Amino acid sequence: MPIIRNFIRRTSAAGLREYFTSQQIAIGGVDWSQDHATVAKNIIQLVDHLDPEDKARLRVDAERIYEMADEIGQAALLSVVSDVASYSELDSAVERSRWVYLHEPDNFRHAEDIRYADQYRHGRDWNSYEIGTKPELHTDPASIASFKEKIRALFGLGEKVKIELFERTLPDDDGNDIDVVQVMVYQEGLPDAYLEFKGEDELVSRIRRPVSEHAITYAKEIGVVEVVARKQERRNAIAKAFTEDLLKQKVEAEKVPLRCYDLMPLMDNRPLTIDPQDGIESVRIVMIKLKDHNDDGRMTFEVPARKEIGLHEYVRGHLGESNPLTSGAFSPTQARISIRFHPENGSNRHKILPVKITMPNGCDLRSRTEHERLIGEKYLKRWGLLGEVA
Repeated sequence: MPIIRNFIRRTSAAGLREYFTSQQIAIGGVDWSQDHATVAKNIIQLVDHLDPEDKARLRVDAERIYEMADEIGQAALLSVVSDVASYSELDSAVERSRWVYLHEPDNFRHAEDIRYADQYRHGRDWNSYEIGTKPELHTDPASIASFKEKIRALFGLGEKVKIELFERTLPDDDGNDIDVVQVMVYQEGLPDAYLEFKGEDELVSRIRRPVSEHAITYAKEIGVVEVVARKQERRNAIAKAFTEDLLKQKVEAEKVPLRCYDLMPLMDNRPLTIDPQDGIESVRIVMIKLKDHNDDGRMTFEVPARKEIGLHEYVRGHLGESNPLTSGAFSPTQARISIRFHPENGSNRHKILPVKITMPNGCDLRSRTEHERLIGEKYLKRWGLLGEVA
């Protein structure tokens, strides 16, 4: 198994000894005083002879530890670890991940939750909702119980629901850290049958109930709720339940809008349709900023102001098959759209309404005139860039 071999090769001899001792996986015949390469080679040879249960445990542990060794995982671990001094002394990402896994298992799981939320932020399984106010988060038992009951009834899944809350920071798109509360929702799924061996050749059917997990972050200082879940309707339902039960904002009764911006439709080069009666001559995407899904890098594309060319045509002409807009490896974080109106009252001048949207909740229409806001929001909704959950 490559993941086990990679874990063993990238963990020090002392770290491996601590791991196998702590997890009570018997791996006899290893001289721990030898150099790391020799120790690792001997352990890899012995792994094939492990008890099946121990081998399965080693594989699961190695996968979890190794997954948290990337840049997103390391940032998440650093944000939750208690013994920062011991953590910082370790000289590799795998070693740091292994150390937290063994010494601070609860913090390791919180880091996994943070990584889950951050990895999918701005992606297809994520939405941001602007509350419109900055209410306090209510975490008393009655509020949590009400929220759990609503989650339990929403999706027709199992009866068991677990809610976990913890504080953390989250970077905005300007690189500034903001304080947030992250809420993890775990719900038991519907029963699923699978086969396993009993003895040497007898097959038996087992029942399991997989757990679905959803991540919510709430930033009070900007009044924004973000939800990571696999389906759009689930994200909307979770955001509404969270707002009603934990923020005490009665969405239906008081018409508190849950505004949701989404720039993903701009990646598909779909037509930005308009109504002739609004006096609009043309609409163009003139700028888009992207980040890759691993959050390793960002890029910006901006159409030259004097050229009447579409953004997709411009990027395709320069990058061809390497077009990041269609590669599926990038998500948009900011875009600017130029709405150009026909001249009025015999004038030769065209009025331009630029609209800039910054994920998760920024839009400069707020600073425009009432007429401009109405026009802008009408078309942002039509183009699938702005929605409201009621």
